Amino acid sequence: MSIVLSQALKDAIRSLVEQIVATQPFQDFENTRTMLSRDTEALRLLERLEEEQRSLSRIALQRDLVDEDFAGVEQARQEALSHPVILAYFRAQDRLVSLLQEINNEMSSLLGFDFASSAAQPERELEEGWE
Repeated sequence: MSIVLSQALKDAIRSLVEQIVATQPFQDFENTRTMLSRDTEALRLLERLEEEQRSLSRIALQRDLVDEDFAGVEQARQEALSHPVILAYFRAQDRLVSLLQEINNEMSSLLGFDFASSAAQPERELEEGWE
Protein backbone atom coordinates (compact mmCIF):
# COMPACT_ATOMS: atom_id res chain seq x y z
CA MET A 1 0.00 0.00 0.00
CA SER A 2 1.46 3.34 -1.03
CA ILE A 3 0.53 6.49 0.86
CA VAL A 4 1.08 9.94 -0.61
CA LEU A 5 2.00 12.55 1.97
CA SER A 6 0.36 15.94 1.74
CA GLN A 7 2.57 18.96 1.17
CA ALA A 8 1.66 20.27 4.63
CA LEU A 9 2.88 17.03 6.24
CA LYS A 10 6.06 17.05 4.14
CA ASP A 11 6.69 20.63 5.25
CA ALA A 12 6.17 19.69 8.90
CA ILE A 13 8.60 16.79 8.55
CA ARG A 14 11.15 19.02 6.83
CA SER A 15 10.79 21.56 9.65
CA LEU A 16 11.30 18.87 12.29
CA VAL A 17 14.41 17.60 10.51
CA GLU A 18 15.79 21.13 10.20
CA GLN A 19 15.27 21.64 13.93
CA ILE A 20 16.95 18.33 14.78
CA VAL A 21 19.91 19.15 12.53
CA ALA A 22 20.29 22.49 14.33
CA THR A 23 20.60 20.89 17.79
CA GLN A 24 23.92 20.65 19.57
CA PRO A 25 23.74 16.83 19.89
CA PHE A 26 23.32 16.49 16.14
CA GLN A 27 26.09 18.98 15.40
CA ASP A 28 28.42 17.22 17.84
CA PHE A 29 27.63 13.87 16.24
CA GLU A 30 28.31 15.19 12.74
CA ASN A 31 31.58 16.81 13.84
CA THR A 32 32.86 13.68 15.58
CA ARG A 33 31.73 11.50 12.68
CA THR A 34 33.79 13.66 10.33
CA MET A 35 36.79 13.52 12.67
CA LEU A 36 36.46 9.75 12.91
CA SER A 37 36.27 9.31 9.15
CA ARG A 38 39.57 11.17 8.77
CA ASP A 39 41.47 9.43 11.59
CA THR A 40 43.20 6.35 10.15
CA GLU A 41 44.34 5.11 13.55
CA ALA A 42 40.81 5.29 14.95
CA LEU A 43 39.44 3.51 11.88
CA ARG A 44 42.08 0.81 12.22
CA LEU A 45 41.11 0.26 15.87
CA LEU A 46 37.42 0.00 14.97
CA GLU A 47 38.17 -2.42 12.15
CA ARG A 48 40.17 -4.58 14.57
CA LEU A 49 37.25 -4.56 17.01
CA GLU A 50 34.84 -5.55 14.26
CA GLU A 51 37.14 -8.38 13.17
CA GLU A 52 37.40 -9.65 16.74
CA GLN A 53 33.60 -9.58 16.99
CA ARG A 54 33.24 -11.47 13.69
CA SER A 55 35.76 -14.03 14.91
CA LEU A 56 33.80 -14.48 18.13
CA SER A 57 30.61 -14.98 16.12
CA ARG A 58 32.30 -17.66 14.00
CA ILE A 59 33.50 -19.45 17.14
CA ALA A 60 30.00 -19.26 18.62
CA LEU A 61 28.64 -21.08 15.58
CA GLN A 62 31.09 -23.94 16.15
CA ARG A 63 30.90 -24.40 19.93
CA ASP A 64 29.83 -22.91 23.22
CA LEU A 65 31.82 -19.83 24.15
CA VAL A 66 34.08 -19.78 27.19
CA ASP A 67 35.43 -16.74 29.05
CA GLU A 68 38.76 -16.88 27.19
CA ASP A 69 36.97 -16.44 23.86
CA PHE A 70 36.00 -12.91 24.85
CA ALA A 71 39.57 -11.75 25.57
CA GLY A 72 40.34 -10.54 22.05
CA VAL A 73 37.09 -8.61 21.78
CA GLU A 74 37.55 -7.05 25.19
CA GLN A 75 41.12 -6.00 24.46
CA ALA A 76 40.13 -4.49 21.10
CA ARG A 77 37.19 -2.74 22.76
CA GLN A 78 39.39 -1.24 25.46
CA GLU A 79 41.92 -0.05 22.88
CA ALA A 80 39.20 1.50 20.74
CA LEU A 81 37.56 3.25 23.67
CA SER A 82 40.89 4.64 24.82
CA HIS A 83 41.20 6.55 21.54
CA PRO A 84 39.88 10.09 22.12
CA VAL A 85 38.19 10.45 18.71
CA ILE A 86 36.37 7.13 19.05
CA LEU A 87 35.31 7.94 22.59
CA ALA A 88 34.06 11.38 21.52
CA TYR A 89 32.16 9.81 18.62
CA PHE A 90 30.40 7.25 20.84
CA ARG A 91 29.54 9.90 23.44
CA ALA A 92 28.12 12.18 20.75
CA GLN A 93 26.20 9.25 19.32
CA ASP A 94 24.72 8.48 22.75
CA ARG A 95 23.61 12.11 23.18
CA LEU A 96 22.01 12.13 19.73
CA VAL A 97 20.19 8.87 20.44
CA SER A 98 18.93 10.35 23.73
CA LEU A 99 17.61 13.39 21.86
CA LEU A 100 15.87 11.19 19.29
CA GLN A 101 14.37 9.06 22.07
CA GLU A 102 12.98 12.21 23.68
CA ILE A 103 11.50 13.26 20.34
CA ASN A 104 9.96 9.81 20.01
CA ASN A 105 8.58 10.03 23.56
CA GLU A 106 6.95 13.38 22.79
CA MET A 107 5.48 12.13 19.51
CA SER A 108 4.32 8.93 21.18
CA SER A 109 2.66 10.89 23.96
CA LEU A 110 0.78 13.03 21.47
CA LEU A 111 -0.21 10.05 19.31
CA GLY A 112 -1.06 7.69 22.15
CA PHE A 113 1.26 4.86 21.03
CA ASP A 114 5.00 4.22 20.60
CA PHE A 115 5.70 5.98 17.33
CA ALA A 116 9.20 4.60 16.66
CA SER A 117 8.29 1.00 17.41
CA SER A 118 5.23 1.20 15.23
CA ALA A 119 7.12 2.87 12.40
CA ALA A 120 9.90 0.28 12.56
CA GLN A 121 7.63 -2.70 11.96
CA PRO A 122 7.69 -4.02 8.40
CA GLU A 123 4.42 -3.42 6.59
CA ARG A 124 3.97 -7.14 5.97
CA GLU A 125 3.99 -7.95 9.70
CA LEU A 126 1.31 -5.34 10.36
CA GLU A 127 -0.92 -6.66 7.58
CA GLU A 128 -0.52 -10.25 8.75
CA GLY A 129 -1.47 -9.23 12.27
CA TRP A 130 -4.77 -7.82 11.04
CA GLU A 131 -5.86 -10.96 9.21
